[in-house]
Amino acid sequence: MLAVVYSLSSGYAHNACLQPASRLAATSRSAVMPIRAASVSMQIAGQVACEVRTLPKSSVALDITVPADIANKVHQAVLTELGKNANVPGFRKGKAPPEALLNHVGIHKVKKATVEEIIDLGMKQSAQQVQVRAAGEAKLDASLDSVADSYSLGEELKFTVLIDVFPEIELKEESYKGLKVQVERVPFNDEAYDMSLFKLRDQNANLYDAEPGQAAETGDQIFANMAGYFCEADGSKGEKLPDVAGGDAVEIPLVEGRFMFGLSESMVGIKQDEVREAKVTFPSRTSIPQLAGREAIFEVTCLKVQTRELPECDDEFAEKVMAGLTWEGLDAKLREGVQEEVDSQQTISIHRMLERALVKVLPASMELPESIVDEVTKERFAATLADQRQRGVTDEKLKELVSPENYKKYAAVARPSIEASIKGDFALKELGRQQQLVVSEDEVEDEMMTLQAQALQRGEKFKPSEVKPNVEAQIEKKMYLNYLQSVSEIILTDDEVETLDDLLGATPEQLAQSVKDANIEVESILEPTDGAAAVVEAAPAPAPAPA
Repeated sequence: MLAVVYSLSSGYAHNACLQPASRLAATSRSAVMPIRAASVSMQIAGQVACEVRTLPKSSVALDITVPADIANKVHQAVLTELGKNANVPGFRKGKAPPEALLNHVGIHKVKKATVEEIIDLGMKQSAQQVQVRAAGEAKLDASLDSVADSYSLGEELKFTVLIDVFPEIELKEESYKGLKVQVERVPFNDEAYDMSLFKLRDQNANLYDAEPGQAAETGDQIFANMAGYFCEADGSKGEKLPDVAGGDAVEIPLVEGRFMFGLSESMVGIKQDEVREAKVTFPSRTSIPQLAGREAIFEVTCLKVQTRELPECDDEFAEKVMAGLTWEGLDAKLREGVQEEVDSQQTISIHRMLERALVKVLPASMELPESIVDEVTKERFAATLADQRQRGVTDEKLKELVSPENYKKYAAVARPSIEASIKGDFALKELGRQQQLVVSEDEVEDEMMTLQAQALQRGEKFKPSEVKPNVEAQIEKKMYLNYLQSVSEIILTDDEVETLDDLLGATPEQLAQSVKDANIEVESILEPTDGAAAVVEAAPAPAPAPA
């Protein structure tokens, strides 16, 4: 199979979680991968002609002509290679004349093998003659079979190769220095403050021993000895769990979300000295890999039932949280923590609006390589499906969503926002080049160590070679946007700034036209079915880059 590729560096490829800026990390070298290890074209010397034509959508055509003398040499070399292992009746192995070999192998197979090698040679020669910043694989503009069928052995071969290329970014420094953007002010999150305060009060609740014989209620707490066992297929207790999954005098708050799912709920109504069994399923992500996703049975012996009472918000409560802390000081710390998150969200909003403004200063005529748009669309679609799974959509429903029709819907609706995101990445990359902004290796390594520790804690595998490009891209994009923010005028306002058009990347009328152009019924976009709705609604707004 023909495999001529103007290769990219490994930094170009994406996955569902890869940040957009990394797709710009490809080198601009022009290289060609050989068809096979012992390609006969490697042995042929000569000069081919190559002309470059500019095509729409940031692509070029290479019109390549391989002269007859070179093509004939390739043909003879192919015959020699084929003859080495051919068992032609009436001739010793490797000794059959060309005519007999052609009749035995078949003219079409010989022509196809010859054409493949001629194209391989032509690609290698053209890579040395022209410089193109390839953004994808080189493709013949016709099938190999059709080229072979129309070719006459021994004559010159003309063929055309199509290649997507990285666009030239026309970005002047004066166009982005002094950008003025309005950004909606992120208000203080009272709900987050209340939740943080509630968690502290809940963790430092006043405990009172219940009366003998009093049953535990939701919101109470029990002290218990726990012994855990693997659950057999018939529902009986099997081998004992590792010691870390159990213990003596364990505090079990009967509060939703505070302990292993299913166990706390099973303890409601238990009394002192009572023994109960509870069946639970460990989460798929756990710090104990051998327990991940496994069913278990816990034998729980209640030692004591205690009632819990949330403390008043006063100095006594603050002292309980941290020695020497007053309520005023605790309140200030809580508000400071919430404000940090508010500031982080504000920065994300500022960066999003700045990137949007940066895209607007690019020429309206700027075109993008279709291969990059397709790649990002597929990644976004896959990420959207993964998000739906996390939200509880069943695998059966997800299978319904993974269809050519639904993908076509997604691609049509998401294209404007995806194109804007890609243009933003290109523009930021060019800005970074102009300002000579370079990511610190120490910063990358620090973030890598943090992520590795988190993966270890969750019991997940960590592959530095896969994670590092993502980390570099995230840090790089944040650095570019921080610089852009430093040279821009940011106006915070309480008014709503972002419109539906901003989120969609186009007006509803423009989206309707793009859907029509894609030969999709408009109604199927505007009124999708249950699962498809989730995919289509998730399409327009690209996920914000980590700030």
